[in-house]
Amino acid sequence: MSLSPAARLSYDPLMQETPTAVEMDENARYRRTIRAAEELFKKVGFRAVTMEMVAREANVAKATLYSHFKNKDELYIAVSARMARIIKGALNDALNKADTPLDERLTEAVISKHRLVYSLVRGSPHSNELLSYTHNLAGHIWTEMDVAIVELLRAAIATDAQLTGNADQLARALYFGTSPLAMRCESLNDIESELRAFTAIHLAGARSLGAALS
Repeated sequence: MSLSPAARLSYDPLMQETPTAVEMDENARYRRTIRAAEELFKKVGFRAVTMEMVAREANVAKATLYSHFKNKDELYIAVSARMARIIKGALNDALNKADTPLDERLTEAVISKHRLVYSLVRGSPHSNELLSYTHNLAGHIWTEMDVAIVELLRAAIATDAQLTGNADQLARALYFGTSPLAMRCESLNDIESELRAFTAIHLAGARSLGAALS
């Protein structure tokens, strides 16, 4: 797949330091296309979306759309990559809240991931279809995101003297253990309630274990 305009502009050593008006407009069209495609996928499902629909919704020429993405699969991968960046960014922001206790930051970080998954995918009437295509087309993107997020959690947990010895295991438990629990919940309120209880129990247990071994 060819690089997006944003990627080409960001890493082209020959580009000017200040983007031209044409380049800025091209980037704006690219971002608008991704957002339009995301909304269409959620609204009507992957199979029902056509490139022509995306071009019309994003108010770009079909030729412009095809210059960025050769087919719908590539477009869906780009949408998935945007979602993964949003989720990772939200989780990182939660972990880096100043003057907030570690347990609260860890809890909010885990919840932020599932809150966004619910709003970006599960809130769609076509969520099962979207999750299937996400796995088949963009599984590598989510695998890379999982690895990066677990490392963020591990690094935060390791700052606590009582938890550092089990930071790796606890990070994986908090991240992967909450996924099936969240998927069984029917609402955001249920997700937050269940995950707060889950993280509180695991953190308390890990602290007790750390104290017993010290």
